[in-house]
Amino acid sequence: MKKKIMIVDDETDIQTYLMAALEDSGYSTCTVNDINDILGSIYREKPDLIILDIMMPDRSGISIYREIHHTPELKTIPIILMSGLSSKNEFITKLFHDKKDSDKVAVPAVFMEKPIQLEKLEKQISNLLK
Repeated sequence: MKKKIMIVDDETDIQTYLMAALEDSGYSTCTVNDINDILGSIYREKPDLIILDIMMPDRSGISIYREIHHTPELKTIPIILMSGLSSKNEFITKLFHDKKDSDKVAVPAVFMEKPIQLEKLEKQISNLLK
């Protein structure tokens, strides 16, 4: 059975690009239609991995990441965060370590900068789904 990857990004061009590339590599893909019902989409689709953009207009990927990680039955789903932000170290420090204890969550397994390099993305996905 194909592994399912959920793509959460507000840019339809990026969604389409990633869906086509990942399906060509043998994965099943899905996207989220209503960002405000992200947990409902995850429960319905049951993805094996989530690719999550950080910068979206209606809701930040960080708040979605936190919501997933504060949901016990979902927090084990691997998440790849992606963004046009250029400094991973600054990003992680600000968004994960500078929080009060109740808001802290595990640092994401993978952070990728846009534009996404497909070869690197596929390698990370393969490693996370082993």
